[in-house]
Amino acid sequence: MEALGINAWGLIVQIVAFIVFVYLFWRYALGPITNMLDERSNRIAESMAAADRMRLEMAAASARNEEILAEARQQAQQIITQAREVGDSTIARAQQEASEQAEMYLARAQATLRQETEQARLQLRQELADLAVMAAGRIVKKELDPAAQARLIEEALAEAGASNSSRP
Repeated sequence: MEALGINAWGLIVQIVAFIVFVYLFWRYALGPITNMLDERSNRIAESMAAADRMRLEMAAASARNEEILAEARQQAQQIITQAREVGDSTIARAQQEASEQAEMYLARAQATLRQETEQARLQLRQELADLAVMAAGRIVKKELDPAAQARLIEEALAEAGASNSSRP
């Protein structure tokens, strides 16, 4: 090899140095770098998996939130319906009570009117009886002929009509 200009000892030393260099390079430089890249790749894969899990969890949470929101809307609608029913029943009850009270007041007013009408009739009868007695007394005091008696009765009735029309 010397004829080619290659020194055998130099070549062996260079090959051994190159092998030591490759070993040291692999052991202290390339090995930790590849390990670090592998670890980083694993962390990225784990992060991506965690992100996918989070996305699935967020979708599930969103679905649960929608269910809860739908249930809350349904409950709110039920509460509104119940409130309307209670309000309608309260209004109906108040209207019924007002109607009953109005009927009671009307019945009282009618009873009072009947009493006052009956009292007025009794008073009118009493006055008519008084007038008849007075007319009879005048007739008896004056023994008159039938024409005079008829005139006196008509006068008494006219006085009774005038006195009744002047009263309220």
